Amino acid sequence: MSKSNVAVLLLLRALLVGAAVLGLFSTAQAQGRIGVTQSIQNNPVGKPPGGLDRVLRVGTDVQANEVISTAADDRAHLVFLDGTTLTIGPSSSMTIDKFVYDPTTQKGELAVNATKGVFRIIGGRISKTSTIAVTTPAATMGIRGGIAVIGVQASATTAVLVFGNSLIVTANGVTQTITVPGLSVSTPTGGTPGAPTIAVQGDLAAALATLAGNATAAAATVAAIQTLVASNLGNAVTLQALIQAIIVANTATPITTTTTSTTLAVIVVPENPNQTGGSPN
Repeated sequence: MSKSNVAVLLLLRALLVGAAVLGLFSTAQAQGRIGVTQSIQNNPVGKPPGGLDRVLRVGTDVQANEVISTAADDRAHLVFLDGTTLTIGPSSSMTIDKFVYDPTTQKGELAVNATKGVFRIIGGRISKTSTIAVTTPAATMGIRGGIAVIGVQASATTAVLVFGNSLIVTANGVTQTITVPGLSVSTPTGGTPGAPTIAVQGDLAAALATLAGNATAAAATVAAIQTLVASNLGNAVTLQALIQAIIVANTATPITTTTTSTTLAVIVVPENPNQTGGSPN
């Protein structure tokens, strides 16, 4: 074999090895991608595992084990591959501990660790068959098929079920379960969760206004929840109508007017749980 032919073969071999390495790198990158930043306000920051801090922009990929933090004027709205959405309010910090999702079976696991701030979770396909786990310094919460607002402070964690099947709060061997929208459980750090109570109107309004950046939308949401709890407990027909009012009020004003259309590995579920393919009713 001539020297020129040997050189060509060596070159081809090098190119094939290089292509294989690039393919493995691309696969690893794809496996780390678990969602996308749908909308933002100002400059929320994400830190992927082993990476550097980066400002999240509309369309930025979200990775497993990424730490996301916001300053006093920041907000971020994330959409995961199963359609779960997570809104992160100002002065907040959280880590996406685990995300596993099989689009074929539409089953998986999602766990986040929230250390401070205000968060809203709207369950997607994963929440239809298993709970979404949220861990804070005070408690661990399991959200099944619904919407929850969680406020995390150094002294306590407060969780409100806005819509859905259940919200389970556990700390120090004690568990409280909410199955009625509009109820909340507060857990002091180092203590045990208290009994479910009707969400305090002012506290819930403040939390929703913090998330949405709009006091009018928050007030409308709180009014719908208060009406639901006070006047329609156990009335399935009216309950459904009020749930729709809550969802409309809670999503009437987006976090920011900047939006994007980003293609993911699976179809993104709309936020409204009553739409086809959304969170379970």
